[in-house]
Amino acid sequence: MVQKILEGLKNLDKTAKHENQKVSYPRPMNRTLGKTEAKKSDFTNQKYTYSGERILTGIEGLDKLIQGGLPKGSITLISGTPGTGKSILCSQIAYTNALNGKKCLYLNLEQNEGRLENQMEQFGWTPQKVSKSLNVVPVDSASPDDIGYLVGEITKVKYDIIILDSLDSISSNPATLGELGEKKVQKIEETTFPMMLDGVILGRLKLKKIFSAIAKSGATAILTTEKVEGAQGISRDTISEFLCDGIIVLTFSSIAGGASRTLEIRKMRLTKFSEGIMSMDITKNGILVTPLEEEKL
Repeated sequence: MVQKILEGLKNLDKTAKHENQKVSYPRPMNRTLGKTEAKKSDFTNQKYTYSGERILTGIEGLDKLIQGGLPKGSITLISGTPGTGKSILCSQIAYTNALNGKKCLYLNLEQNEGRLENQMEQFGWTPQKVSKSLNVVPVDSASPDDIGYLVGEITKVKYDIIILDSLDSISSNPATLGELGEKKVQKIEETTFPMMLDGVILGRLKLKKIFSAIAKSGATAILTTEKVEGAQGISRDTISEFLCDGIIVLTFSSIAGGASRTLEIRKMRLTKFSEGIMSMDITKNGILVTPLEEEKL
């Protein structure tokens, strides 16, 4: 049993393969698009263009940076320190797609029930309009069976889009061996050292189960994680960035007389994308993304 756990850890970065998709992954490619080229590049004429279905984010300026939207069935990680706009970005994607008839699941581990809907209303969005296509599910991350509950919600209905906000609530919550499919604690204690089953390892195994369930569902997923200031990793758990298909990093900094927010696409499989740091504004109608050069004009 311990050997299986260790083998699982060695192969964590391979769990992002989507078994139920009908798309093929292109060969590795050199991404040379700079932020000044993002305004004029014609992605459709470039080699290895992904011809499958896209999922629009509904965020002005973002979709054109990734050839028209997120590749269907992909898993994208949204990383940033507190206050960078991760939840707003996710709720905008969920609302836009639900408004267009996509069946969406929003697993809310960060905010109290009703807070997400209130946030939507601040931007002029009407949650009641999408109540049939957007299922907002509050999740108690302190529950001893949070993984079982999450997997159940992910698999009970065929969703087009799944949003999980945030992974940190899962990885930081102490895991039980029962959640991870182990039958007896005693059996493992007899065959391994206690240090091999510390909180970090168990937390990573919990994340693996979540990524696996999402991948098998075939849904397009957006997950959030907190980036620790000063740390080199993209995520707090330091493993999610290897399990996902795409990474979008948000930043926030205070400047004289206001604040500056940026968005950067660090990784995006199945598509060409525009590299470089983009300006991100939170307007009264939602998020707006523009190249920094345009902001100066």
